[in-house]
Amino acid sequence: MNRFLIKPLSPIKGIIASILLALMGFLIFLLMGVLLNTMLFGDMQSGLSTVSNYATSDGLMSIRILQVCQTIGLFLFPAVMLAAFSSVGANNFLGLKRIPVGLLVFSILIMFTFIPAVNLIASINAKIPMPAWMLEMEQAAMELTKAILTTNQLGVMLLNFIVVAIMPAIAEEFFFRGLIQKYIIQWTKNTVWGVVLAAAIFSAIHMQFQGFIPRFLLGMLFGYLYVWSGSIWVPVAAHMANNGMAVVVYYLIAKGVVPSQAETVGNISDLWQVGIVSLVIASILVWRFWKSTAAVKLNAHEASD
Repeated sequence: MNRFLIKPLSPIKGIIASILLALMGFLIFLLMGVLLNTMLFGDMQSGLSTVSNYATSDGLMSIRILQVCQTIGLFLFPAVMLAAFSSVGANNFLGLKRIPVGLLVFSILIMFTFIPAVNLIASINAKIPMPAWMLEMEQAAMELTKAILTTNQLGVMLLNFIVVAIMPAIAEEFFFRGLIQKYIIQWTKNTVWGVVLAAAIFSAIHMQFQGFIPRFLLGMLFGYLYVWSGSIWVPVAAHMANNGMAVVVYYLIAKGVVPSQAETVGNISDLWQVGIVSLVIASILVWRFWKSTAAVKLNAHEASD
């Protein structure tokens, strides 16, 4: 297959191409989502109006459809397009290399351990004074999230897992770590700057300011998991574990299996000590992950000499 990009894009051109393709993908897939909603729920006006009505099952389904389309258009589309026409091939471009299952399991374990610490940091972040419009956006986002995830039906929970955990994990990691982080590292010639700036953009684009700090830290964790492992599937697994845990917890709360406090355990007003312990253990596991990947790279280098 002849590739359009005979030479790799420069970092600046790569970032610009990523943004332009994200905007193009957003418009294309948003239109596809609206048309799909129109076919499912009636005329064009019905397809649009159900989006704001999450008190009904149709309204929630229309939101899920638009969310999937938005995720694909904004994040997956630009990553796939740039990878498809890359001179180095899609696998190398996005870091789609095979990885030992143990590292994937390790990254998931880190994420599960880190969740109470995330709750603690989020509760501290929420104490920072913010303008009313930010708080209103935060409240609206929280209400929408709860409306989508709160269900006692296994089928709906599995659908939520696809929409909220699997799709965003793949699409966002392909875009933020596979494209943005890589281009920033090439541009600045500094791995730390690449990881930090990509994590900041990752957090800011979610437009949830009371969760900016914990999401920024998660972005840094995903970024370093990618840098250390060399495989995009490692941060994808960790990202999926983080989002998937929320999906499962809301389902178990709705079923009455666990108390409602399960979603906030570790925060500053609900067993904050668990959050501290979580932060310590997760930090140790991250250090162990770094050591194990460093040892693998060293052994591979010695074997090639």
